[in-house]
Amino acid sequence: MHELPQLDVYAPSKLGEALSYLSGEGRGSRLLAGGTWLIPAMRKEGTRVERVVDLSGLSNLSYVRRSQNLLRIGALTTISGLADSDILDGRYCCFKRLGRLFGSAATRNMATVGGNLAAGAAGDLAEILAVLEGRVIIHNARRKRVASPTALRLAGDEMIVEVQFADLKGHTATWFNKFEKRKQGGAGLVTTTTLLRLRDRRTVGDVRIALSRIRGKETGRAEKAEAQLRGKAANPENIQRALVALESEMHPAGDYQGSSRFRKKIAVAMVREGLEKCLERLDQAPGRAREEGQC
Repeated sequence: MHELPQLDVYAPSKLGEALSYLSGEGRGSRLLAGGTWLIPAMRKEGTRVERVVDLSGLSNLSYVRRSQNLLRIGALTTISGLADSDILDGRYCCFKRLGRLFGSAATRNMATVGGNLAAGAAGDLAEILAVLEGRVIIHNARRKRVASPTALRLAGDEMIVEVQFADLKGHTATWFNKFEKRKQGGAGLVTTTTLLRLRDRRTVGDVRIALSRIRGKETGRAEKAEAQLRGKAANPENIQRALVALESEMHPAGDYQGSSRFRKKIAVAMVREGLEKCLERLDQAPGRAREEGQC
């Protein structure tokens, strides 16, 4: 670890000021929100940072709102603020679980939605938003654009402003899980998110499964596994067929923390658990999935 270098720090109080700076003399500056990723990176040898835009003054970008059938989350919402939101009810166990499994309490109170997404493969939210079929709203001084949470690339004059996804309908439940070699260590060795919607008491209307490192280091959906369950009875036999399909379509990159084979084995077990937990919640009385319950 090294001491932090001397930096030029710009602290805007409005979004427009930040975007104007990034489009001019501050182009290529690093954005500082919670700092839980950037500060440790700056202390490591080889990470060169000269200019930083401190976003802490943009408090109007911290919110969770429901606009008709759309959920909108500001980029500076913290992980704890997201997990504790009353607007995200028990159907959104994925966020409640994220709040339990995301680092320490101090980290959850500092880390932001935008920062986690910008961290790419090191973050958890891209996977959750993939299951929710969410989109990321990105601005620069001239325009805004929409990006996929799993294919996110920011230009030097851009910043994430908001994420959006359609409010979940019907009899739906979600689940997020993370496997770490040491408790609350940050980035998970394997993370999985599942969504299950029942058409009737036992028929799957929709299912979505996302994993970290589904191919290489890519976060994405397990489409073959989903196809094995969608429209079928939610019974152990069909779940097993889906897990076999999942194992065939997963090709995770291995590293010193865990081999590809090990990551695949853990991921399959975690997806099974996610589907079973969703079913447990959906087996409750109608409407109970909206309550927080035991996320």
